[in-house]
Amino acid sequence: MNRSFQIVCLIILSLIPPAASQTIDDLSKLWQDTYAALKNSDQSTADTLFKRFNQSVRLYGQENGRPGWKVELLAGSLNCLFPQSRTQGAQILEHVRETARDLNEKGMAEVNRLLQNCTAQQVAPVSEPLDPLGNLVATSATYQAPRLRADTKAGYLNDRDHVSGVAVSPVEAAELLSRRVPVSEPQKALQALRAREPRANAVIVGDFVVTGASTGDARRIGNCLETYLSPLKQEFEIDAPRYMVTVYTADSPHRVSESAAKRHGLDLPGGVAAYSVREDMSMSGMAYPSSCGSLAHELVHLLIKDRFPMGPAWLEEGLASEVAVAAPHAKRFRLSWSWRDDMLQHTFELRPTVETLLKTPWGDFSATSSDDLRRAAALQAMAAIFIRYLDAKGKLKEVYFAARDQHISADLSQYRSYKQILEQILGESVDRVDRDFVAWFKHEQEMLPKDDTPKGPPCKGPTQGPCQTMKTAS
Repeated sequence: MNRSFQIVCLIILSLIPPAASQTIDDLSKLWQDTYAALKNSDQSTADTLFKRFNQSVRLYGQENGRPGWKVELLAGSLNCLFPQSRTQGAQILEHVRETARDLNEKGMAEVNRLLQNCTAQQVAPVSEPLDPLGNLVATSATYQAPRLRADTKAGYLNDRDHVSGVAVSPVEAAELLSRRVPVSEPQKALQALRAREPRANAVIVGDFVVTGASTGDARRIGNCLETYLSPLKQEFEIDAPRYMVTVYTADSPHRVSESAAKRHGLDLPGGVAAYSVREDMSMSGMAYPSSCGSLAHELVHLLIKDRFPMGPAWLEEGLASEVAVAAPHAKRFRLSWSWRDDMLQHTFELRPTVETLLKTPWGDFSATSSDDLRRAAALQAMAAIFIRYLDAKGKLKEVYFAARDQHISADLSQYRSYKQILEQILGESVDRVDRDFVAWFKHEQEMLPKDDTPKGPPCKGPTQGPCQTMKTAS
């Protein structure tokens, strides 16, 4: 190619305007226009708009990385309206069902409805709402009722019927976001905390600002949390925080509930041992100078989102639960039998199969009433012990990264189910994996000395959690 031709090409390229950035509003408008064309039986226009929509989704993925559940909901529901792309639409909606944590019960019901219509044998007439996101908002009332998310999966629950967090005096998300302070300014984070709570005993420990019964206790709890950062990074590429993490420690579930109401406007279930809020990068929970496992559980939830924003419940919750009872080393976690295994042993008849576990959405990890506690406990225990099973097989990291990187692509064009990923890595059908898990778990029970069988979470044992009189909860 001669020099003159190269210059001409560069001039022509410079005259072509760059592709416009895409927003969710842009995608929603394209969705509505495509829907209108379909409803008016204008197939040619619908096909053209559908092609433009998919191009815009790809551009959105290139600009923003993983698109998030709102974009996936638009893409999945629209793909379901075209016979040639219904399979892809169902796959995308299935991913929303498995990973969207912000949807409440009614919102999840709407996703299930869309998925059921998409997988029906006969193509239903075009009757989807004109505004799928607006319709879902109307159906769900709100995606994040307290306008923030509180992860309480490391908690414990008493027999109160009230088991779902409800905002008592919601703190606006904008206010919470304003509390974030980069890790490069730790003193600013400490000063901001002291301005909000002048009487708090607070210290800086690495990337944490920690409160405690005394500054000495706060420092030791911070040191405990610091030991988890290296193995999270080395083993799972879960990076250290970009913002200072504020840690509010407590000595009882009652104090944790007080923290939730005072600092975040949450009315937590009774007995919750810890919760976290990503908007202000904070967590609150029971902890002792030699035992910070419940807070380590929440730390996983806070940090995993940067690299793995839509992790499935079985993997994220299972990993967080195992990290909470693991021994952290410089490059990895040492997983061993713990009270979580004991919980599975006592609820084994309620455990989901591996295939069911892989499809279980986040909402199912929470108990809906006191009568539902054992089911939820069995599910949480199964997720945790399945992580330990994968680790014992030497496959945990491979499964983790495949689930993160191969399940669904940023442009939503490529999809592999968690079942397919697991079967490919383990070289067995999911049914055989389940049978092998059962045999492995029974062997683990037999190998455990009878005198050492854990009876439940000890009160102050290293990295174990709060007292055994409490019940596990989500």
